[in-house]
Amino acid sequence: MSSRILSLLAFLLLSMGSLAQTMKDVVADSVDKNAFDKNFRIGAGFHMYWSKLTGDNLPVAYYAKPSLGISIRAEYYFTSFLGIGAGFGYQQRGSGVINADNTGGAFSHPWVVDKNGNQGDPDSTYLEKLRFNTLEFPLTVILRTPKDVIKGVRVSGAAGVIYIYNIQANDVYQSVLDGLHKDNLVTDSFIRNDLGYQLSAGADIDSGGNGTMFQLHFVYTEGFGNVYAANQGSGHQITYGLRLTCLF
Repeated sequence: MSSRILSLLAFLLLSMGSLAQTMKDVVADSVDKNAFDKNFRIGAGFHMYWSKLTGDNLPVAYYAKPSLGISIRAEYYFTSFLGIGAGFGYQQRGSGVINADNTGGAFSHPWVVDKNGNQGDPDSTYLEKLRFNTLEFPLTVILRTPKDVIKGVRVSGAAGVIYIYNIQANDVYQSVLDGLHKDNLVTDSFIRNDLGYQLSAGADIDSGGNGTMFQLHFVYTEGFGNVYAANQGSGHQITYGLRLTCLF
C-alpha cells in the first residue's frame, strides 16, 4: 500500500513539475519581445496635410489648404536600421485660389454681382479652392536608429517615389453669406497620372508591451509632372504635414 502511495505521490510531483514548466513556457511565450525586433508590420495611417500648387509659371496665385487622407501601410526591415515601406491610400490634394481683393471682400459687399452673375464678391476672402481626390502609392527606403533614443522611441526617416492618380478635380467657391456655391468639374484641366518623390521623418514609438507601434512622421511629397493638362501654366502639386500610423 505504501509503495502505491509513494508511486502516486511521485507521479503527482512529476505531473505538477511538468505542469509548472508548461505554464512557465506559456507565460514566457505570452510576453512580447521588443517591438522593434519584429521585421514585418502592417497597419493604417491618418494624414493631416496641407496641399498646394507651386511653380514659376502659375496662372493664378495659390495658397495651401488643409487636406486629409487615409492609408494602409506596410514596412519590412532587413536589419535593425534598414527597411522598405509601401502604402496605398486616398489623399485630398489641390490648392486654395487667391483672387485679387478689389472691393473689400464678400463679407463687406455681399450685394455685389460680378460680370458672370455671381452674387457676392468673388474676388477675395480665400473662398475658392481646387479640390483633387487622389489615390497614392508610395514606395520608400527607411532608415531607423538601431537603438532607442529614449526608452521605447526610435527616430526614423524615409525617402522614395510615389505614384499619384487623380480621380477627380473640382473648382469650388463657397459663398458663405448667400449660400450660392460654385462647384465645377475640372478634371480634364489637370493631369490624371503623376510620379513624384516623398520624404518623411519622425518617431517610431513602442506602445508598451503589446507589440503595437505608433509612427508619427512629418511627410513632404511633390509631383514631378506639370500639373496642368490644358497648358494653363507650369507647376507641381505638393503636400506636407503629419502622418500618424498604427502598425501591428
